[in-house]
Amino acid sequence: MRPSRDEQSSRQFQQRLARALGVTRVARVTGLDRTGVEVACAVRPGGHVLQVCNGKGLSYEDAAWGALLETAELWAAETVTPDACVWGSLAELDGRMGELWSAEDLGSAGALVAPRLWSEHVRCAWREATELYSGQPVWVPAQGLHVPPAGGPALGPVAVAWTSNGSGAHPDAGLALLHALLEATERDQLTRSLPEGWTEDVVQRRLLRTAGLGESAPAVDALATRLRERGFGVYLFDATPGARTPGAVGLPVGAAVLVDLEEGPVPLTAGYACAMTREAALLKALLEAAQSRLTDIHGAREDVAAADREAARGFAEACAQVRPRRSVETMPDWGAHARGPATRRVRQVLALLKRAGFERAAAVELEPPMDGLHVRRVVVPGMRISELL
Repeated sequence: MRPSRDEQSSRQFQQRLARALGVTRVARVTGLDRTGVEVACAVRPGGHVLQVCNGKGLSYEDAAWGALLETAELWAAETVTPDACVWGSLAELDGRMGELWSAEDLGSAGALVAPRLWSEHVRCAWREATELYSGQPVWVPAQGLHVPPAGGPALGPVAVAWTSNGSGAHPDAGLALLHALLEATERDQLTRSLPEGWTEDVVQRRLLRTAGLGESAPAVDALATRLRERGFGVYLFDATPGARTPGAVGLPVGAAVLVDLEEGPVPLTAGYACAMTREAALLKALLEAAQSRLTDIHGAREDVAAADREAARGFAEACAQVRPRRSVETMPDWGAHARGPATRRVRQVLALLKRAGFERAAAVELEPPMDGLHVRRVVVPGMRISELL
């Protein structure tokens, strides 16, 4: 069957993007595991942060796109155009070129880990961002946005722990921004709903019942059923902070735990996601849990630590023994706002963030590897970053 014009155009865009990123291969690694979830690896030998980025999906096309777009996010973070930066200290520049946000205000874009290297008199590189509520320009420390390789442009004393959190890449600028906002929100909300990580109390209170899943989230139910048939224990959780939790945004946050009942080399993996609808949040979390298995299995990621089998076994037993009490229908759902232009969805997310107390939010348009692609990075002061994997 001959591919459609849209499919041909998509493949050509992917090929051009891969060349622009220095990706030598997009490998389909789905067959290395028995989940059946499509996982692709984009191999970039010249990468500074990572040489391999993964993508997942219900189709290989989605997985390949995910791998390339994640690679593009890192490429943009590694690429610093000196002309886009302004050098100076906060004390020097304040009042001369608009509002400046301190390194202490980076929030979703990284924590201040070396206070002695930061003050209003420390000279560093700054990048212009757009404040998302007002549309006004603001300036943020470039070290919260970029991680240049050795020999790259200097950004000043490194006082901030760089993170890729809050990044988004897509041919549609609105979707790139939406992805970045949802990712930053996910990592923040997990710190509020699971402040001590996975505890017995969390499992007991947040494990979702499977009854009714087919009606409320049919795509999730179908994938979970398939995984169970292939020998996995599937546990879904509502990781949305309670309405009375300070900083609770009100977007659904899903968590999924995948247990290998055959006790293979990867005993347990987890996935997390924030989305506009409860079904999307749970589906993306479950896909991420499956992708995490492949990340361990293919062995090409140097940032993955070996699992503690005893701890994994204990956690799996705890999940199996709990009688779930929470229904998926209790998760928030913004389905009425999840359709239409991406800009509309972005406005809804921003309204929820502001209502939750996040009074400032900004986005930076990073340099893309090619025309036709947008890479956005968000900075939301006050947001935290969960370290759950």
